[in-house]
Amino acid sequence: MRVAAIPWTILTVVGLVATLSTGFLIVRGPFFGGPTLEPLSLLVAAGGFIAAIIVLALGGSKLARALFV
Repeated sequence: MRVAAIPWTILTVVGLVATLSTGFLIVRGPFFGGPTLEPLSLLVAAGGFIAAIIVLALGGSKLARALFV
């Protein structure tokens, strides 16, 4: 692994963890039998999910470029 790829690996992992955690908060109620979030909390979780997807895509694309180019 190249040293230049380490920051992009960390960013990709952070994006993946944030995507999984906010996605779990969103689907926890309807699919797993838990309580549905309050409307404001659901809106914040949905915004966090979108931001996490962007971070994951940015980190993953930069990581691929650092490793394979």
